Amino acid sequence: MQIKEIGLQLCTCTWIEIMTCIGITFYLLYISENRLALITILAFSPLIGFHFAVSRTIKDEHCVTCGESN
Repeated sequence: MQIKEIGLQLCTCTWIEIMTCIGITFYLLYISENRLALITILAFSPLIGFHFAVSRTIKDEHCVTCGESN
């Protein structure tokens, strides 16, 4: 994997959401707000899962249209 490809991957919506979730969760755990940390994880999980599913679907469609195989 090239550095440019890694950089573009880290700037996608999914990775920004993951980093935001991790940051908020760790901060809430740091200030001993365990319930809020759990709520944060529960709120972000479906959103992150949805983005992974969509990016996987788009990647599979791209491979079919360009003739590449997995």
